[in-house]
Amino acid sequence: MPIIVSDLSDDQLANLVENHRRQGATEERLFLDALAELARRKGKGLDFDKSYSVITRAAKERRFVSYKELADASGADWARVRYSIGDHLWQLVAYAHGNGWPMLSSVVVNKQNIETGAMEPETLKGFVAAARELGHEVVDEQTFLREQQAAVFAWASRITSE
Repeated sequence: MPIIVSDLSDDQLANLVENHRRQGATEERLFLDALAELARRKGKGLDFDKSYSVITRAAKERRFVSYKELADASGADWARVRYSIGDHLWQLVAYAHGNGWPMLSSVVVNKQNIETGAMEPETLKGFVAAARELGHEVVDEQTFLREQQAAVFAWASRITSE
């Protein structure tokens, strides 16, 4: 009998996700579905599907997205969600990785960097830590960031629908 992730409790979802991570089974559909469902429930107002849509649309337009733009798309109060945005983006990145996509969070930056795509030092540190946890080799952090941003733009240009 197939597992219906929407029927699982939060604890069961978290266990399912963790077990798949431990086993290196992060490309399995069940892992990806459980991760997305957990993100929907735990987003503290940030909507997984809306963030994915905003990032995809922006990347198709070859532009960067601000954290606040993600919060606004979800109808979330930025002051309430600003400390949970990192976890939210981690779940999006892990979901993307499991699907064989580039790191979607590479195009999400602070508002003052929306034109350049630069990341603040602490943000870049978190981005690189996530990349390494997913198995990426990062030699030069800035180069890796730019490569991922280019990869997200290229990936989005191939998507026919959101």
